[in-house]
Amino acid sequence: MPALTVLMPVYNSERFLAEAIESILHQTFGDFEFLIIDDGSTDKSQEIIHSYNDPRIRFLQNERNLGISPTLNKGIELASTELIARMDADDICHPTRLEKQYAYMQANPDCAMVSSLVRVVSENGNFVRQDQFDSRYFYYNLNFVCWIYHPTVLYRKPAVQEVGMYTAAYSEDFELFWQLARKHKIYNLPEALLDYRITDQSLHQVLKKQEYDQAQKEQLLRNFRYYAGPDYTLPDKYLACFQHDFTSLLKEQKVSSLYQCLKELQYLNQKILAKQNINFEPEAMAEAVFHKERFIVSTLVKQLPRHKAVLFLLRLGRFRQLKQLISAKLSRQKA
Repeated sequence: MPALTVLMPVYNSERFLAEAIESILHQTFGDFEFLIIDDGSTDKSQEIIHSYNDPRIRFLQNERNLGISPTLNKGIELASTELIARMDADDICHPTRLEKQYAYMQANPDCAMVSSLVRVVSENGNFVRQDQFDSRYFYYNLNFVCWIYHPTVLYRKPAVQEVGMYTAAYSEDFELFWQLARKHKIYNLPEALLDYRITDQSLHQVLKKQEYDQAQKEQLLRNFRYYAGPDYTLPDKYLACFQHDFTSLLKEQKVSSLYQCLKELQYLNQKILAKQNINFEPEAMAEAVFHKERFIVSTLVKQLPRHKAVLFLLRLGRFRQLKQLISAKLSRQKA
């Protein structure tokens, strides 16, 4: 039996599929089965897959298009190993990805899932950016946004089955990772082990953007109710702010609304800090809370008219930031 399963769903992926397959087949760690499930492709995806004769490839074909979540759940059930590494058909694994993630899971048997950072690339493979996420803050930030790139994860099959596998349409990865983090240790390797490709067919950015946006809102409320109670709710503009989209709040230009949004965030942070969890590390959590609150306040202040920025900081009692704001203004006047 192989040491792990690489699970890759495919749907009309002919453009980038060969590069994705070869990035797996050329891994420095080779003891795996490569479970590829075609979800009813109508292009040349199946032809491309059949062009490889590597014995590690295990190809299955859905009789009809099921969608990403049912296909992934099918793959999890059919995987012959406890460890499952996710892969997408338009991304590129770095050669040592599986070696490093497998070694981490072997050394940390209490960890249910390990992920990594990514290099974000364009359709043509050109570098776009590399997010500098601090791995110590992943558990806290998973309450607000899915920092974890889905095709970077390697997880334990029993833990994923225990939490119900993929259940949420358009938010399947976010929901699964959040559920895992409630009961099991998770970890992110602080290095890029995958090139994550952004294309003009990206579901969450183009084809199904409205559905994904709504799923994100529902997911956030689900997360917050875990801490604040089943009836807890928030306006959409606050939910957007917590995900660093300040458009609605800034459009209103109401200091009272900005203040109330930050008070809600502080309330939620108190609830999160009071909830014990296997991933809870007090110092890292306190730092994550500090950085999130400070980033939101600083960003809003920079985009507000000066008099409203002053009123906002006064109401929050952020006198140090108010002093910095005034000092910066005086410096500009002297210049």
